[in-house]
Amino acid sequence: MVVRDPKQWIVDGLLLSVVTVWGFNFSIIKFVYRDINPLAFNALRFTVASIAMILLMKWRGISFRVDPEDRPAFLALGLIGHSIYQIFFMLGLERTKAGNAGLFMALTPIFAYLVGVAGRRERFSPSVMAGIFLSLIGVSVIVLFGSAEVSFAGTWVGDLLMIAAAVCWGAYSGGASRLASKYGAVRLTVLTTVAGTAIIVPVSAPWIVSQDWLSVSLPVWLGFLFATFGGIVYCYFIWAYALGRVGVAHTAIFANITPIIALLAGWMVLAEQLSMPQAAGVVLVLTGVFIVRALKPLPIPEE
Repeated sequence: MVVRDPKQWIVDGLLLSVVTVWGFNFSIIKFVYRDINPLAFNALRFTVASIAMILLMKWRGISFRVDPEDRPAFLALGLIGHSIYQIFFMLGLERTKAGNAGLFMALTPIFAYLVGVAGRRERFSPSVMAGIFLSLIGVSVIVLFGSAEVSFAGTWVGDLLMIAAAVCWGAYSGGASRLASKYGAVRLTVLTTVAGTAIIVPVSAPWIVSQDWLSVSLPVWLGFLFATFGGIVYCYFIWAYALGRVGVAHTAIFANITPIIALLAGWMVLAEQLSMPQAAGVVLVLTGVFIVRALKPLPIPEE
């Protein structure tokens, strides 16, 4: 069911670049919120990203055609993975602590794998699930003993929104694997992003109109460009490509490396100290990733 890349390390390197961008994206989006309303920001960046993706797709001469039986799946993935996920993620990030957000988003690989199993993209493996849980424990240790503030007092709305976002992105990752293999990463990413944008923009219209765009500072606009072309265009293409090449579990588990990237960034940029519990958490995350990466997906028996 999954096409294995003979040079799997290339896919791993690409996934590492994705989680690196996403690791910095948390802080950059928080910074952008200083001048731009979250919903207005998200609507604009998805509009710009969609236009850029369409131009790229046309430049490469890739067909927009989708088999009629797959159109509902594309629409559903656009709704779940882009519209609903982004609304939950943006509003949740605004209403909870950075540490809470990182902790709850670490649930994504679990949801993605279970959706992949339910959709018969991969067969359930206790070893894979053990690797995912091990990485989740590692993320929890890194976050709880880190400098990012973690507090569950008065943040329950934001926490629930982040959990809902993790469910949505997990559902998108698990559900997108089949279409990524059939249509390729570019077509899948462009069409689902455009479908999601078509819903995000009308819903966000009141905030787009009320936003004072002329007061947005240049550094915030630079952050907007990073979050748009880095966090969406580049990362979404690579994520879809990996789903089609190495499967749901292998791809989704890399999301839990994001806190390690944030930890390294704090050490290099802010001279933050790495505690022993955090070092142990890093080992747990990497061990879990290695377990999932090393295991080949079990074949789905034909009915």
